[in-house]
Amino acid sequence: MLSYMAGTKITADIQDLNIVRANVAWAAAAYAQRVNGAYLKPDRSGYRSVSDVDDRIANKFIMTEAMFETPKVLTEEDYTVGEAARDYHSKRLMMTTFKRELNDFERTLSRAVGMDCFTKTDRYELAIIASQIQSYNTAVQEDLAVEKIGEQRGYVADVGERVDFECLILSKRYNQAYDTYSFRGITLDGYRVQFFFRDMSVAKGHTVAFKGTVKKHLDNITFFNRVKKAK
Repeated sequence: MLSYMAGTKITADIQDLNIVRANVAWAAAAYAQRVNGAYLKPDRSGYRSVSDVDDRIANKFIMTEAMFETPKVLTEEDYTVGEAARDYHSKRLMMTTFKRELNDFERTLSRAVGMDCFTKTDRYELAIIASQIQSYNTAVQEDLAVEKIGEQRGYVADVGERVDFECLILSKRYNQAYDTYSFRGITLDGYRVQFFFRDMSVAKGHTVAFKGTVKKHLDNITFFNRVKKAK
């Protein structure tokens, strides 16, 4: 059961084939994720396929086709995953509002989470929903990893201190602008950390010892700069 966004009023006949209930939309997003095994989007505007050399169809197109044309392809599992993802994002957004103001993306996501039905004109909201099954799956995996360690409130060290820390890598993303990687992790004593580090060999799931200087504290996360592997 959703706990955050109040539903929007349905003003059209739900039997109209161009209007689809939210549970079908989220199930279709889960279906697209299941078909592709990941979240895929085109690298060119106006194209259905991922790229010139990758003819796989992007998730949002698989999702909208299932929603509006072939809803019978959706399984009970798709509905279960879709509902769980919607509920997860609803709760996460609610908790975020207790800490700070939502950013533009989060406000759009909160609107999409709260919508009771969709039409083909809701392109932006549907595209966002298509991307949120993967983020839900990632969050579930991270939660399991964090639960094993036991998350703590607080920070690794004071701002400006240079310290050693050993952490489990929860995520790794390439930052094209700086030609480096952004890492998020949790130390073995339960503190969340985030930093940039240019090393392809460090991967999600690895436990690595680092040395870094505390840059700032934010939302129970210690941000480091000047990070290198500890000797």
